[in-house]
Amino acid sequence: MWARWLSFVLGVWLFIAPLVFAYPERAARFNELIVGLAVAIVALCAASRPALRFVNVALGGWLLLAPLLLGYGDSTLPTAHDIIVGVLVICMSVLSGQAPARSLQRPTQT
Repeated sequence: MWARWLSFVLGVWLFIAPLVFAYPERAARFNELIVGLAVAIVALCAASRPALRFVNVALGGWLLLAPLLLGYGDSTLPTAHDIIVGVLVICMSVLSGQAPARSLQRPTQT
């Protein structure tokens, strides 16, 4: 469950990052606002429908490709930011589906 909350935080961060960093590229600003909002909403909805986490995997993948496809790949800050946050969103979405680790304690004998 913590991974979904971290995905939500990453989505909120994506939403406010263009304001914090003042990206000069309009495509980068618009992309992060839209994708950030989507990541945050999907992370909240995935709490009740875990299969929705795969939507965030796709959104994280989009963040990896967006600088090239939207034409701001020459700009270092938004490109690096999208790649780092995209990888984190993918990781958190995959971790959300992992079963909790089993206890390493030995069973007690009676």
